Amino acid sequence: MTTYSDQEVLSSGTLPAKRGGCHELEFSGEHVVTAKIPVLPLQLTYTLPSGARISAHAFARGDGKAVARCYLPESGEWKWEAKNSLGKGVASGLIHVRTSDLPGKLRVSLQDNRQFQYDNGTAFLHLGDVAEALLSPDQDNWAAYINQAAQAGFTKIRVRLGESEDSVSNFYGPNRKQLNLAFWDEVEKRLLFALGRFPKIQFQLNLFAQDREELEKFEEGDILSHLLVSYVCERFSPLANVHWSLASEIDPAKDSAVTLQALSKLGKTIYEQAPWHSLITCGQPRFANFLFNGEKWCGMTSLSSLGQVHGEVVTANAPLSSKPIVLDQDRSEYELAPLVPRYYFRRLFWGMILSGGHPSYHGLDTSGKGSGHKSGIVGYYDACHAARLHSGAHDLLHIRTFLSETCGDLNGWVSDDSIAGNKPLLAKAMRSSDSDSCIIYVANPDSHEGHSGKNGSGFYSDQNASASDIFTTFNLELPFDNGSAKWFNPRTGEWNGSVEISKASTIFLTPEPEDWVLWVQKS
Repeated sequence: MTTYSDQEVLSSGTLPAKRGGCHELEFSGEHVVTAKIPVLPLQLTYTLPSGARISAHAFARGDGKAVARCYLPESGEWKWEAKNSLGKGVASGLIHVRTSDLPGKLRVSLQDNRQFQYDNGTAFLHLGDVAEALLSPDQDNWAAYINQAAQAGFTKIRVRLGESEDSVSNFYGPNRKQLNLAFWDEVEKRLLFALGRFPKIQFQLNLFAQDREELEKFEEGDILSHLLVSYVCERFSPLANVHWSLASEIDPAKDSAVTLQALSKLGKTIYEQAPWHSLITCGQPRFANFLFNGEKWCGMTSLSSLGQVHGEVVTANAPLSSKPIVLDQDRSEYELAPLVPRYYFRRLFWGMILSGGHPSYHGLDTSGKGSGHKSGIVGYYDACHAARLHSGAHDLLHIRTFLSETCGDLNGWVSDDSIAGNKPLLAKAMRSSDSDSCIIYVANPDSHEGHSGKNGSGFYSDQNASASDIFTTFNLELPFDNGSAKWFNPRTGEWNGSVEISKASTIFLTPEPEDWVLWVQKS
């Protein structure tokens, strides 16, 4: 993964900037601030090269500086002007933004509303991980975690801002009288570290997690809660590697109407207040229906389920949502763990991707409340070497290799299990929009009979399955009757032979035992 310097992704003052990066302006003198007034009555208006005008406000840092920050989606000459609360101009200037290969912020694909892309138009392959307490100041291994997440191929990391799952008291100083700027400085330090080195990794910031009391304060108009939301929008939304989750475990059967109203209001506030259009979502408990598909602010459908090697959660939710469908939680290596993690997560990722969804891995308990061998913020490879993890994410990079050497991305592709006999536990299939190409993942599990798992009940064959140690044959009903097929090994990332096809209904034999991927193209 390409790395960049901090200066390339975050420019300042009169220095040249780069499209897809972030630029900041510092103000001093009468604009030196404290935590009591963290969002200033200092309004910035940016005029983009396209003529668009965007307004933002300055925010306070722990060093007493007032800072205004903007994301840079366009190259060319930007103009900016700062005015005080009386509308009097206090400063103005230019930002010279050069073209660059920085990916920029995460967006819904302009070609396919089920897929993602970066702001520069390149496809975003969602390979998710969870590191809830990564931004907590008491976590010392954060840099090793980020570095090794990039090595393993992760492209999105879900993190929590609150000090625990049910408390965001760390957002504020003693007695909840002002913001805790030292904490927010530390959050920024870690996000900028990642942005400067791995700008393709996205961080989904979970704002209020399960702190329902704070959500209800926001709904009731609490001044400090609203100030907090304004502050994080101005400080973090301009960063290209940030998007938002409002809260987690939102359950209509348990949460009050006030909480649900607060979430709708919060989503609308961030959507309207943060001008850089960071994507927004909200976390649900396992097996719950997503509540916010109809909200204008909602950018993706975030779900939590179990045993989704067949991608059924995508099939079930596709009629309910026109947005990308993300599986944020399935099994982990510490809880509801699969017998063979490496095979399970390889099967989960291929199964979800070929269903048109976006999968996530989960290794250790990263909540910050766990103890022992299976918990903590630890670099992925460090955890594997210490036998705390068992290689569950070792094969993610091979998915990227396959796509880069075949179709490039999955925009316009259609999940179609009928190609492989509608047996998604055994094989998952997808075809291109013109039906000239197909991808088939042959899971070849050593057991699947009697699988009835759904919504946490029944028998889940996937948990104890491993890749079969025998060859397997399977029949394909292809959308064309002549072409070629190539075998891809999802365990090594290598190609292994090809064969010509002369009829649509074709029986295949895997090159070796275990699981395989087949790339089929019409002549």
